[in-house]
Amino acid sequence: MILLIFTNTYPYDATGEQNFLAEEIPILVRYFDRIILVPQKPQGQLLPLPKGVEVRPDFSRRFTLSRQILAFASSLFLHEVILDFRSRLPRSLSIDNLKKMFFFLSGARLAQKWFIHWLREAGCSPQEVIGYTYWFTEITMGLGWSKLEFPNLRIVSRAHGYDLYEELYKPWPLRPQSISLLDGLFADSDIGTKYLQEKYPQFRDKYVTALLGVPDPRGISKPSSDGVFRIVSCSMINPIKRLGLLCDGIAAAARKRSHQKFEWIHFGGGEERQSLSQYASQKFPPNAVGHFPGYQSRQHLIRFYLENPVDVFANVSSTEGTPVSVMEAISCGIPVMATAVGGNVEIVREKNGWLLSKDPTPDEIADMLLYICDHREEALLKRAGSRELWQERYNAEINFETFAQKLIEIRKR
Repeated sequence: MILLIFTNTYPYDATGEQNFLAEEIPILVRYFDRIILVPQKPQGQLLPLPKGVEVRPDFSRRFTLSRQILAFASSLFLHEVILDFRSRLPRSLSIDNLKKMFFFLSGARLAQKWFIHWLREAGCSPQEVIGYTYWFTEITMGLGWSKLEFPNLRIVSRAHGYDLYEELYKPWPLRPQSISLLDGLFADSDIGTKYLQEKYPQFRDKYVTALLGVPDPRGISKPSSDGVFRIVSCSMINPIKRLGLLCDGIAAAARKRSHQKFEWIHFGGGEERQSLSQYASQKFPPNAVGHFPGYQSRQHLIRFYLENPVDVFANVSSTEGTPVSVMEAISCGIPVMATAVGGNVEIVREKNGWLLSKDPTPDEIADMLLYICDHREEALLKRAGSRELWQERYNAEINFETFAQKLIEIRKR
């Protein structure tokens, strides 16, 4: 059996896809005769891969402007496209929607053409192949269209955050049509699966929760013992993560308790890193300090957790899928404070953390931090709860093994 995995950049190191796929691929290798990685944007350094895993960077070369225009033109007057466009009038006439329609249709058509060309070039039977898109995007639609010519193909996709929740992000074109062509749609949280069931109930039998996971760090983080209260966060620096709000909350906590020392370490890159550092310097009173070391590899991050005290991991995002950063924290036994949005409400529970409201004020964040600081015994129990929850739900070995078995079941249908 042959598995083609369509990604944004993996196996190149340009984005965070490697955090999951680098753990998933070695398990999938046990189940498939061939695994072929097909990145849409092969940027950065090529990462090490298990023996026998192939890479097809030529997929990206199809996405030239001239080919996109031709692909868009060949798709624009399909019956299903016209119906979708009409169903969303007048919103579908907006500039943003027209741009999205252009990139969606052209990307889907180019993916379809590449996939069909690969099938013929490889000379393999469609009955041996699964096409798997890591994100539920236009590439998924293109692979689905390929089934019109090769109905024995099996096509599946994962769905995370921006590629799933239409009310939080710009609506995706042809959503019902995309789902109808799939043999399985795997949300990365129970909330995501419930969302799909309520949004498109006619396809309920296609939806499966497939939790992601992180490997065992083989160690446990320790709480602070020197009187400093240490907060760690980890994410790209962008507006959705609301790091300015977290900064304001920590500053408010430090002002409310001037005798308590606070230390905030944020791991993650972005164009606004220097601005965030300057903002923290301006906002923090003398008893608080912030550090912004930028992007760190998972190995470095886990080593930091195991070798340095951490009292709480903080996430105040306005929206989330199931954040890998929280999985990494709980695998090391770190309790979590997070906003009650998206997958946060599944991974942050009473046993391992504290939920804020969806839109907390700085004072709410400050009061929660002070509560955690004052209730050390409760925090110790939640440290144990974090590790237990990781083992129960976010252990990479268990979750990716289960996912691989589901793919095999789908291919055998």
